[in-house]
Amino acid sequence: MRQIKIQLPVIASIIITLGCLIGISFWFDNNTEKLIEKSVKKSLEQTCRSQASVFKTRLEDQMSMLKSMSLLFDSVDMNDKEQRRTAVQSFRASETFSAIYIADKNGDCISASDMEINIADQDFFKNSMNNQFIISKAILPGNGYNESLIVSVPVRKKREITGVLFGVFSDIKLNLFIEGFNFNEDSSSILVSSDGMIIARTDKSKLITSKIVNFFDLGTSWGLDGEMTVENIKAEFKSQQPVIIPYQSGTQKRMAILAPVAIEGWYYALITPQTIITDMSTTISSQLIAVETSISLAFLLLIFSTVFLLRSNNEIQRTNEKFRIATKQTQTIVFDYDFYKDKLELSGDTEFLCKNGNDKLQGKEIEELLNQVHTDDISFIRDLDNLRSNDASSFNREVRIRCTDNNYYWFKFIGTVVRSENGNAHRFVGNLVNVDEVMNKEQLLKQKAEEDPLTGILNKATFRERIENVLSESNDNGIYAFYIIDLDNFKKVNDTMGHIIGDKVLLDTAKKLCMVFSDKDFVGRVGGDEFAAFLKLQAVDITTGEKILQAKAKSICSRLNEIYTDGNVKINVSSSIGVAIYPQHGTKYADLFRHADEALYVSKNNGKNQFHIYSRQEMQ
Repeated sequence: MRQIKIQLPVIASIIITLGCLIGISFWFDNNTEKLIEKSVKKSLEQTCRSQASVFKTRLEDQMSMLKSMSLLFDSVDMNDKEQRRTAVQSFRASETFSAIYIADKNGDCISASDMEINIADQDFFKNSMNNQFIISKAILPGNGYNESLIVSVPVRKKREITGVLFGVFSDIKLNLFIEGFNFNEDSSSILVSSDGMIIARTDKSKLITSKIVNFFDLGTSWGLDGEMTVENIKAEFKSQQPVIIPYQSGTQKRMAILAPVAIEGWYYALITPQTIITDMSTTISSQLIAVETSISLAFLLLIFSTVFLLRSNNEIQRTNEKFRIATKQTQTIVFDYDFYKDKLELSGDTEFLCKNGNDKLQGKEIEELLNQVHTDDISFIRDLDNLRSNDASSFNREVRIRCTDNNYYWFKFIGTVVRSENGNAHRFVGNLVNVDEVMNKEQLLKQKAEEDPLTGILNKATFRERIENVLSESNDNGIYAFYIIDLDNFKKVNDTMGHIIGDKVLLDTAKKLCMVFSDKDFVGRVGGDEFAAFLKLQAVDITTGEKILQAKAKSICSRLNEIYTDGNVKINVSSSIGVAIYPQHGTKYADLFRHADEALYVSKNNGKNQFHIYSRQEMQ
């Protein structure tokens, strides 16, 4: 009797739950299609809003990039056309913009590719000169009647706006910009202005031909049954709210999902066939029926176990999905290497690193993966091998690896060594994260900080730092020569022909010095018209070394001896050179600089356009 009482609640719960399942099944049969259609439309709307937000964010990123670029013009004389040309040409390579221009207060522009136009009458120029950051459409001079998307920022110098820096998206670039957000291969993405004009579209569109230039020309009728008019749709546009508009193009039923971009009344639109809802409804309905049947049978057999397993399974799926999304977004791989079995297991986004996304490697396959490490980072492999023998518990390095697209990317390699009780390395576990963008930005900033802004060679501080590093690591087996090069008559050039010709002389000097010295040597600008070079000679004797450094000095004198003119005045510019040799004339940077400078003045006093090697006897 007691057993029956214990079972009654269980039996009652089974009967009640089974009845609920049957009732829910009948209700779903009658309402599934409407629910799915509503859900799919809601999902598409959210997708469109998300993509509109991403598109706006990417445009704002380009704006931020231009703002950063504009800071580099604070030392540029915007009235000096050559200075503007030199500065903007440092941005010649751009993956996003078709062209980058710098304009002075008068609207005179020079592009990174040396194109010259005037934009004084353009609204975006006037607004940017009024301290506004602008994203707009405009027809640029010399561009026919083709509109371009413009992103422009003001350029300031000591709080005064001295010009405008702007980037241009051509139709091709902008279409590629849109291409990355396409919903699926059967849909199309477009960018629409407030008056319905199509600004950009996916190139591989099956739904919108290139002949259609206005959104309102897409449909032959609007609404589910033609109940909407173009005027109704234009009114919807003015609301700047997300909207789903069904329409018919010929015999094809389609749907436009639009979300505002919050830029000049633009809309981001997804165009997709109406059949996507029908197909998804059929698929989901079939799946629901199968799931309902499976759950009902499972519930009758093992109600408590099924509930527990379903909850556990759902939790695992959610965790795996979060992991998959997170690793895909950041290009992260989690690894687990077994030292004893020589077996490597990978999880996460492995497709960009391993062919066919292979996530289990062993023996030769691991060697092939290590061969993808950049030759300049080969010490990384040696440090990995040393983990077997040393007592390190962690590992943290940045390394360049060639990925499946055959390009090298920077990765941060972080791992922990798991050791057995006797201290032997058993496993190595960690993750590999793509940090290429961060590393490239850091290297670019470092390069900008190390270069002389006019000539592009090393500045004084970096030149000294590089030499001091070499001298601190020297084992006295090499011969080093320190050159100081001073330009003769340079002040006369500036005073007579102006700084434009003067800057040209300095640029020519830097280029010619770089032609004399190799990439392993250092060339820098240490003063207004004073340059320096550091020659590194390995495995040569003193006699051979002196012959080489003298030949270099003669070559400098020959190359830098040139006549400059502005059309009226001619001035001969030459060079006086002082040379100090390591270690005979000093083992520190300061000693070599001082002795080379003393030798330089001997060259000056002896008639210029010559070189002199430091000699203690002559200086006493």
